[in-house]
Amino acid sequence: MTSPGFFARLKLSNPSQSVVKDSDALRIGILGAANIAPNSLIGPAKLVRSVIVVSVAARDQAKAKAYADKHGIPNTHASYDAMINDPDIDIIYNPLPNGLHYEWSVKALNAGKHVLLEKPATSNESQAKELIAIAQSKNLVLLEAFHYRFHPASLRFRELIQTHVASGHAIQKILSTMSFPTLFPADDIRFNYKLAGGMTMDGGCYTINSIRYFSGLEVESVEAAIPKIVSENVDGRMEATLKLQGGAEAKLIASLVNPWFSLQTWREILPKFTVETDDKIFTFGVYLLPAIYHYITVEDKTTGKTETLPKEYGEGFSTYKYQLDAFVKAVKSGNKDVNSIPGWVSGEDTIANMKVVDSVYKRANMKLRE
Repeated sequence: MTSPGFFARLKLSNPSQSVVKDSDALRIGILGAANIAPNSLIGPAKLVRSVIVVSVAARDQAKAKAYADKHGIPNTHASYDAMINDPDIDIIYNPLPNGLHYEWSVKALNAGKHVLLEKPATSNESQAKELIAIAQSKNLVLLEAFHYRFHPASLRFRELIQTHVASGHAIQKILSTMSFPTLFPADDIRFNYKLAGGMTMDGGCYTINSIRYFSGLEVESVEAAIPKIVSENVDGRMEATLKLQGGAEAKLIASLVNPWFSLQTWREILPKFTVETDDKIFTFGVYLLPAIYHYITVEDKTTGKTETLPKEYGEGFSTYKYQLDAFVKAVKSGNKDVNSIPGWVSGEDTIANMKVVDSVYKRANMKLRE
């Protein structure tokens, strides 16, 4: 089957029409009139028969109403609590600022709701442990939304690496980058310590997750962490070196404050993941947004020849659509065998990722997020 072309994929990422919904479709409510939700949930949900976005709650009721009207959401709730305690809501989508993830996800779980939670799941490892324990005790699905993992290209790249390692080739070095020119003002929530801001919490948690996911190796220690501080205890850029199981070295670079006109900016502007083994170098370009565009190359270190593999777009859906499919499957199955779902982010995975985030901040001599 030939994958849809570029413009067809763009259309699928923001569909104008919705499929007919099942009579027993899962009902989703959104906490906050979030800018990310149209791409991360509202659009993808139009393509899934078994879910429907039914409401949005915001602290400003007029803002919630305007948001609902704009995105074709039939209802609003006057408060986050009202939505969470609505018996007709099955799932809560939590895209609130980082510092509010823990509080409102705990409330949602205690109200018996499944939770699709934007990354990072919490402000620190301690909160992650508590949150996952609650979800598991109630047998509810809680998924930290590392959406890139569910795309066919990501699944293929991981399998490529894992197969090569299984054949006897050890990982030696990894580089994961996610850096952008300055896009946000200094008072943006991403740079607000009280809301658990900082680049390691933003793009940095993706780089950490990608290192752990694609390699299949856990982080043993953070050897170095060099931040660029933009305000007290808040990093606009972070470079860190990690020691992985088996002695492999991984480096992450994450930034939201690169200068617009510099060679460094254009070297780093597209998210890229590189794995070097004893004999080959594997590269996954634009790994965060593989539905829009990506490339996978394999360089032979002996011959110097590089092979570019065919692109993998699957049915052309966005990473968020594949993620939503996986989430719905987990809920529909009663939270059984979820770890067998390709790309799934387990509770243990979420805790491990937050542990590394904390360790990076400790190594950088910065306070943990609270």
